[in-house]
Amino acid sequence: MPLPDPYLDDLRFQQDLVDEARRRIVRYCPEWTEYNLSDPGITLIELFAWMTEMLVYRLNRVPEKNYIKFMEMLGIQLQPASSARAELTFWLSTPFPITPEDDTVAVVPRGTEVATRRMDEEEEIIFTTDRRLVIVPPRLTQLRRQEDFQKNYVPRLGIETFYAFGQNEVQVGDTFYLGFDETQDISGHILQLTFECEPTQATGIRREDPPLVWECSTGNGQWQEVFLSTRPDEKDTTGGLNNPEGKLVLYLPLAMRPNQVYGREAYWVRCRFEPRRPEQGRYTESPRILNVTPHTLGATTRATHAVIVRDEVLGRSNGEPGQVFNLEHAPVLDLQPGETVEVQENRGGVIVFVPWERVPDFSRSTRYDRHFTLDTATGEIRFGPAIRHRDGTVCQYGRVPEAGRLMRFSSYRYGGGVAGNVPAEKLQVLKSSLAYVDRVTNLRRAEGGRDQESLQEAKLRVPLELRAQERAVTAQDYVNMAKAASRAVARVKCNTPGNGNGALSPGTVELLIVPAAFDALRAGDLYQLHVDEALREEVRAYLDQYRLLTTNLQVREPNYLGIKVRAEIVPVEYTLPEEVQARVAQTLREFISPLRLGENVESEGAVLPAEWEGWPFGRDLYVAEIFSLIQRVPGVKHVVDVTLSQRPVVPSNEAPSPPEEEEEGEAKADLTPVEGRVIRVPEDTLLCSLAHEIEVVEL
Repeated sequence: MPLPDPYLDDLRFQQDLVDEARRRIVRYCPEWTEYNLSDPGITLIELFAWMTEMLVYRLNRVPEKNYIKFMEMLGIQLQPASSARAELTFWLSTPFPITPEDDTVAVVPRGTEVATRRMDEEEEIIFTTDRRLVIVPPRLTQLRRQEDFQKNYVPRLGIETFYAFGQNEVQVGDTFYLGFDETQDISGHILQLTFECEPTQATGIRREDPPLVWECSTGNGQWQEVFLSTRPDEKDTTGGLNNPEGKLVLYLPLAMRPNQVYGREAYWVRCRFEPRRPEQGRYTESPRILNVTPHTLGATTRATHAVIVRDEVLGRSNGEPGQVFNLEHAPVLDLQPGETVEVQENRGGVIVFVPWERVPDFSRSTRYDRHFTLDTATGEIRFGPAIRHRDGTVCQYGRVPEAGRLMRFSSYRYGGGVAGNVPAEKLQVLKSSLAYVDRVTNLRRAEGGRDQESLQEAKLRVPLELRAQERAVTAQDYVNMAKAASRAVARVKCNTPGNGNGALSPGTVELLIVPAAFDALRAGDLYQLHVDEALREEVRAYLDQYRLLTTNLQVREPNYLGIKVRAEIVPVEYTLPEEVQARVAQTLREFISPLRLGENVESEGAVLPAEWEGWPFGRDLYVAEIFSLIQRVPGVKHVVDVTLSQRPVVPSNEAPSPPEEEEEGEAKADLTPVEGRVIRVPEDTLLCSLAHEIEVVEL
């Protein structure tokens, strides 16, 4: 049974203070007979009652203040804001190579700033690139066919015709490969392939929608599907490799890696014959390729909502222990190698800046260690204190900077918050000119930005941390600590050999991470559910401090199942059908979602309880639930019919589509109608919403 919480503020303004004072008038001052609100005496009673109420209210805040002080003694700090991440695509002013033998490259330095356009009502939002990007011309070294992979057709182009899928009858699964020089990293590049083919040979297919699937290697024998670009001036003009000359553009993923195919190393792109819809048709003859010319139109790199500050002066040391300095900007992102405090020292008669080391606390620091602490939420920098012990001796923890020495911070990044979750194609302003770079934008929305942890959230976290005692032993310990690793983590499920799917070996712990993609899910962008390697590594590095040495830790994203609802409804009389449709669609998106998107989920009754955090792992979906949910939406009179469709969702393969193309894109997504009354969901799977269709009918 929990301990009772004393409530000190048990007096009410009118009932316990004002009315009680008026009742005592007869006893202490019987000649007072005017009790109207206009009487000055009554006004004074209400004034003093208000002052008394404020005093009692302040008294009731004492337990809360004590709780906060206990949190400080335990070392609990508010988690800083997390910064949104985005993928910035840079387009070249001219395709590379400029000439066939040219080897010119374009360089985008690490820390390059790209911002939104400044508006009257909004300040610009700046993103900086996380690493150095080198845009290289692609070098095609191999062109091979699966049936005779030992033969490289690149030297034979122009001399011998290359049959893409063999000279015999084209079979489903026939594949040809394009290999690029493994010493030239083309991951994230915009690859344009120009094909010269013998015309009208590969008949029988729909030229506007050929039955071809393009994939690229991601290392370790893995392949990832790459969709052809549909942007203006980048559409497929090859006609399924039928036209005499045509181009297609592939936006290669950042996860692309060199791979060995039948013992040959390269950055591989392959094309496979695979009809996915009957209207695509089948080849009656294999396409005949005469030449292939690759070009690079640009490249993509990761960026973070942050501004870089270099060589910020902190001040001069006064030579005393426990000095405190504050950075000009906060919150500060986690420091990267080379980002640290530098203090002037005399080395051989020369004054130089010497880097110091950041530590979580000074408990293990000696008086000779160049250590400091940094509170990333506030930007506060502390140097080692001097502590007097019970026997009267004074112990110095951490070295004290010499008096009069100048101190600076070499560089740091600040930023973060929900303001960085900008929509697609909002980052367009390049803050510095770059050679051969024409323009830049984010093709997908930025996501992952969250504001600093609130005090109420920290209070809820305290019991969980006390239970773990800085050791990850149980499955719940791993869940709590994974959430504490970064504000970019929204939900976590821990699988162990005992509660997983049975595929985990003893000593293995598997974490399923759902990123904080709230804004993206509201906009229908499922790509942001992808957990990139940077976030995985951040969670691994944090848990490495607490996990047992014998524990093998795996971090991945859950499996997702997309659900599309088609519903026919009858709205209430005298309501706007469009508003009712939008309300139903919004309710379905909040219900079938891996994250909590609505703020008032408790108002939905039993279907969406107050503790709803998103669709539970492994929870089945019943068709009757959809009927019940839609019926409770305000403005809905009757639910005539509901049908469900489903398809697997791989976030990294989800490409955002313009609103006018959304319906067509869903029609091409191989949706499977749900025949039964329930959708069975595996334990490692979450449901997410596709584009729902709500139709208004009349009875």
